[in-house]
Amino acid sequence: MAEITTDVLQQALLSLARSTEESRKRTDEALARLAEQSEQKLDRLAEQTQKELDSLAKQVKQTNKQMGDLSTKMGTLVEDMVSPDMLRLLREVANIPEEVDGSVNVRVQRLYPGKHTNGQTHMIELDAIAECGEYVLINETKNTFRPEYVTDFIKRLGQLRDYFPEFRDKQILGSIASLRIDPSVITHASHQGLLVFTLGEGLLEMQNEAGFQPKRF
Repeated sequence: MAEITTDVLQQALLSLARSTEESRKRTDEALARLAEQSEQKLDRLAEQTQKELDSLAKQVKQTNKQMGDLSTKMGTLVEDMVSPDMLRLLREVANIPEEVDGSVNVRVQRLYPGKHTNGQTHMIELDAIAECGEYVLINETKNTFRPEYVTDFIKRLGQLRDYFPEFRDKQILGSIASLRIDPSVITHASHQGLLVFTLGEGLLEMQNEAGFQPKRF
């Protein structure tokens, strides 16, 4: 058996060390490449995900705008269905003869005559105003009525003569109208002195109880 000398052993150890070092370097390089590839994949995935989220947000924004536009158009449509009947209803409620001339104006905006104490200019918006004789009927139309809408409408009715000085000597009535109004809202509005109308077979129908007397605002 050949004798293993010290030189041979040292060379073998050095060769093993070099081999181990090269193997470690190759392993480190492979891990580095893998990490770089993984990072690139993650960056691409994050970029793609962000693009998809941006696209989804854009679609949601467009959908919300379309829904808002549709709601506005629906509200305008209901207003246009309600307004032609307002003069007939005012004559019936106030017992005004047919021969008395009247008019209806829709989607009325009126600036406050002058400025408030804070220096700001204010404006009031009304869905429909029917005028006939000494009476004025102010109508608010909604797709869906909530109690808080009634409260807001009552507040605006209280401010009406400030914006319309020509109504100072008129008897002002208020009404709400929609395709359908919840019974609880009908009761609430009636207690506030408002007329309540819903669309029946082509005409507005009064929903207040028999004998109801509307409030003069």
